[in-house]
Amino acid sequence: MLSAAGALARRGILVRRLDALEALAGIDTVVFDKTGTLTSDVMVLGQIRVRAGLDAQQAVAMASALARHSLHPASRALVEAAGPANNGWLASGVVEHHGLGLSALVYPDGVAGQTLPLRLGSAKFCGVPATDAAVMQVFLSDDKHWLATFELEEDIRADARETVTALKACGLNVCLLSGDVVAAAQRVASRVGIEAFKGQCSPQDKLDFLRDCQLQGHKVAVVGDGLNDGPILAAAHASFAFGQAVPLTQAQADFLVAGSRLTDIAGALLLARRTLAVVRQNLWWAAIYNAVCVPLAVLGMLPAWLAGIGMASSSLLVVLNALRLTQTRPWQREN
Repeated sequence: MLSAAGALARRGILVRRLDALEALAGIDTVVFDKTGTLTSDVMVLGQIRVRAGLDAQQAVAMASALARHSLHPASRALVEAAGPANNGWLASGVVEHHGLGLSALVYPDGVAGQTLPLRLGSAKFCGVPATDAAVMQVFLSDDKHWLATFELEEDIRADARETVTALKACGLNVCLLSGDVVAAAQRVASRVGIEAFKGQCSPQDKLDFLRDCQLQGHKVAVVGDGLNDGPILAAAHASFAFGQAVPLTQAQADFLVAGSRLTDIAGALLLARRTLAVVRQNLWWAAIYNAVCVPLAVLGMLPAWLAGIGMASSSLLVVLNALRLTQTRPWQREN
C-alpha cells in the first residue's frame, strides 16, 4: 500500500487514506460532477439579459457583490466580469445555500440604509421559470421580480473524453450528475461519451442517487470539486477532489489530485487494482512458505541457519514484489 501511495504521490495524487486504495480497486461505477470537473474551472460571462429599466453593467455589479462570497466557478466569472472596483456595491448577511445559490442584502457603498434583498443562483432558487438552454445560466432576482440572467460559457477539459473512454475500457459504469439544467448536462455528457446523466440535482439528489447505487450492490467512486459535492464525496466508497477544489470538498475526499489531469483518475484506479493483486500475491506466498517451512523447522528437518536465510529471502521477495508498483506508470495498463 505504501509503495502504491508513493507512486501516486510522485504523479501528484495524495492518498489521504491507505484503505481507500483497497476500496478503489473494487469500484464498478464512477460518478462525475460537471462544472469544474469535466469542464474547465474557468468560466467566461457571455450574454446578459436584464429587466427593463436595469442596466447590464449595474446588474453584473450587483450580482458580483454576492458572488465575491462564493468559490463556485460561476461566481468567480461574475466577479471577474465586474472588475476589482465592483462599481461600489456591497453585500451583507450573505448566506450560501448549497447547490442553489446565494442570498444577501445588497446596497451601494456608503448608502447602507438603502438595501435590496437579492438572490443569485438557479432558476428555482430565484423563483424564475426554468429554461432548456444548453448553456449554464445564473439568475438574479429581488424579493419580488426577476432582475437578470447571466449566460456562462464553459469549456470541456481536453482529456475528459479520453478519461471516460479509459474508465469504460476498465469495465466501469460512468455517470454525470449536475446541478445545472438538463440540457446543459446533456450537452457535456454527449461530448465526453457519458450515456447516464442527470441535471438539476441538489446535493440531496446526488446523495440519493449514490445511495440507490449502493443499495443495488454497486461500488461507487465520486469525482467532484464544489461545496455541494461534499456529502456525496463523504458517502462514496472512494472519492477524488482536485487541488483547486474548495477546502471542505478536499477534506471529504480520499484522493487529492494536485494537477488538473482527469486521466489521473483512471491511472489511480489501474494502480489500485494492481496493488490489490500484489497484496494477494504476497499473502499467498507467505501462507505457502509458512505452511511448508514451519512444520519442517518444528520437526528438526530444517537447520536453523537455513530457516533464517529462508525467512530473510521470503521477506526480501515480498518487498521486491511490492516495489514493482513503483516501476510501472500507474496510468498505463499492464500487458
